[in-house]
Amino acid sequence: MKTLQGKTAVITGAGSGIGRAIALTLAEAGTRIVVSDIVAEAAAAVASEVRERGVEALSVVTNVADHASVEALAEAAYDKFGAVDILCNNAGVSWRPFRTILEANMADWQFLFGVNLWGVIHGLDVFLPRMRQQSGEKHIVNTASISALVPLAGHLPYSASKAAVASISEAAAEELAPEGFCVTILCPGFVKTNITQNGDALRPADERSTMRTFTPYENPLLKTLAMNPMEPDDVGRMVRQAILDGTLYVHTQPLPPAIVERRITTLFGAATRGIA
Repeated sequence: MKTLQGKTAVITGAGSGIGRAIALTLAEAGTRIVVSDIVAEAAAAVASEVRERGVEALSVVTNVADHASVEALAEAAYDKFGAVDILCNNAGVSWRPFRTILEANMADWQFLFGVNLWGVIHGLDVFLPRMRQQSGEKHIVNTASISALVPLAGHLPYSASKAAVASISEAAAEELAPEGFCVTILCPGFVKTNITQNGDALRPADERSTMRTFTPYENPLLKTLAMNPMEPDDVGRMVRQAILDGTLYVHTQPLPPAIVERRITTLFGAATRGIA
């Protein structure tokens, strides 16, 4: 995208953390922002911060797991600004403590997939037909995770939901290029956000991690990744540059080389084995 000045961006999960950082860094470049979040007060507060940077903003309460709610978000965005040039499907939830699949229940799977995966699918389903009718450059940012590329034991439903987002996004990048779209897959490592606490607060009391007993899963890689968490503002700047450059993947921290090499070696080894 040649310039962000005068563009309009819709950002889900923009009331805090990475979403807020993306909103503010794009606003600094002159982009109008639709701040979408499930928490009304958080969305309104970030919209005020955007306006302080001299650009227009709209706050919209959205539950990305609900298709009708995302439809209402699109209606509000197009009614206000007439076009959407940048869509950031960023809303996400996680869990703590880390635990094995044996301690995950169906409610965990449904909650994590409902926001992390279906939130992205709903965003694409609702916004793409409208954006396709627009001339000019268009950009989609889908927030996946480092665990989309390096599956993390102890974080299985989250990793699976984010791997699906990465797969959808790679294929969509190829399919949508002739329509004038660029796609970026944001893969954060550990970032200083409240993703776990915010997500847990949205669940019924008896499903929250604080109300259940687990045997925490000890994964040395998770501990290593958590040692140097990034600031959300740094991630926001990386996303802004990726939109300008048309970058497919954004990794906020380097992928662990030994883990990546082991996975690639295993995959290639399986592919080259003959049938006995």
